[in-house]
Amino acid sequence: MQYTLKTLAAAAALAVVGVANAAPVTTVVGGTNSLNGTPLTLQGGSGTLSFSTSLLESLDSAQVEITEVAPATAIIDRYYDEDLGGYIYNSASASAPITSVTADNVSGAVLSVATAGGATMVAPKAAGISSGGTLSVSNLNVDLTTKRVYASITGNFSGAATFNTATNTLGKAGTADAPITTVDNFYLWDYSALSGPTTVTGAGSYINVISGLKITEQGFAHFVSALRLGGTGINALKGVNDFGQINSTINVTPAVPEPSTYAMAITGLLLVGVAARRARKA
Repeated sequence: MQYTLKTLAAAAALAVVGVANAAPVTTVVGGTNSLNGTPLTLQGGSGTLSFSTSLLESLDSAQVEITEVAPATAIIDRYYDEDLGGYIYNSASASAPITSVTADNVSGAVLSVATAGGATMVAPKAAGISSGGTLSVSNLNVDLTTKRVYASITGNFSGAATFNTATNTLGKAGTADAPITTVDNFYLWDYSALSGPTTVTGAGSYINVISGLKITEQGFAHFVSALRLGGTGINALKGVNDFGQINSTINVTPAVPEPSTYAMAITGLLLVGVAARRARKA
């Protein structure tokens, strides 16, 4: 009885320590972490950004072409409209592989999900619409706590700081010979809704839909600068209240113990057995 009580007391102490040590843990694809007391391995998954209809209409007006940024895969459905004399999008999306998931190690609540790759938009020269520019959006990181979406953006952003929202004009910056730069972890969108499970309770596939992407004010200025939009192009982009949605799939499997783990477990059981026999003899 004395041995049993000591064992229970030790287990209770360990449980209290576990609760006290609750903290975010980041698991990369192929890595293993303990969530909800269960060792789990992140096998992979994907995050697919689908452009909204209103965004596609804005891109149509500027005849913007969309291509993929590896390792993402772009799926483009586009046709040529003879009456309009240009290409029209039916749909456009970029599917990017998940690289890591951050979750609470005790509750298993997912805090953020990161992906690799994305899409590049290229705007040709067109009077009043664009002076010709490019913008790449990649490496999304969705923060479920703040409902924010961060990204790596690449383009000519020198005009963003001088963009005048009242007059829809850029300052002297943002010229054709300005450097192309990349800004990592840029706060690009807020999202309004999330559906699907957000807590990892064990092995399986967790599917979510993040919708209602709304661009930040600074993000809008960076879009305008990189795509070098004119008044007509800016007004078309201003009409986009929803940039689309992100469909996310996270695949989790039970962790496979290393041989050394089995050996340690067996050794532990043997030690417990020896201790129990000694306790009975005492």
